Amino acid sequence: MFLARLRLRDTRQSQHAVLRNYSVIGHRRFCLEFIRPEMRQYLIEHANESAPFLRQQRSLVYRRANGDPDKRPFDTQRDVTATGPEWTDQSMVPTALDTHDFRITIGAGPSSSCMQPYSASVLNSSAMSFGALSTSAILALNGGAQRRRPTRPVCARHRQSNVSRYHREHGGDLIWEIGSGYVNCRHADGTFEAEMYAENAT
Repeated sequence: MFLARLRLRDTRQSQHAVLRNYSVIGHRRFCLEFIRPEMRQYLIEHANESAPFLRQQRSLVYRRANGDPDKRPFDTQRDVTATGPEWTDQSMVPTALDTHDFRITIGAGPSSSCMQPYSASVLNSSAMSFGALSTSAILALNGGAQRRRPTRPVCARHRQSNVSRYHREHGGDLIWEIGSGYVNCRHADGTFEAEMYAENAT
């Protein structure tokens, strides 16, 4: 009875040709159009699409707002092979470029009040977990960061979340990432310990 009344109404109306030609089942088109944003968001939309915020960014906000872990393991979901992203690959036959130093000075400038400007390399050793690397790997990374040339008194920096004796053996510059774990500068209960931080930083 309901479908018969709906069919009669569709055939008599003059606003939608779809309903006149496809009575009753034509309503599916309007239903799908009504839920189109939801269908696109949950079934079609890529993690790196949409505006003004990507789905990845919205998911990050949702997780933080709910108190859930917001860390994503492994690598990026972006297409790094597309036009735009850039990176540097190692060379099997490296070449010395005497005219390029690839350095910036941190803390310098006409309006800077920094007492100890730092000449930093643009290319450095990225942070890697000490638990995932061997002692020899840590020594090699810090030794490579310490290697100097006559025209380059300070080489690369070794970025790490842990500071062990192996990180300090060659004397390479370190970037100590304390983060939320307070590695090497925390009390037994996990809270920050300023004295241990000052000792390791010195």
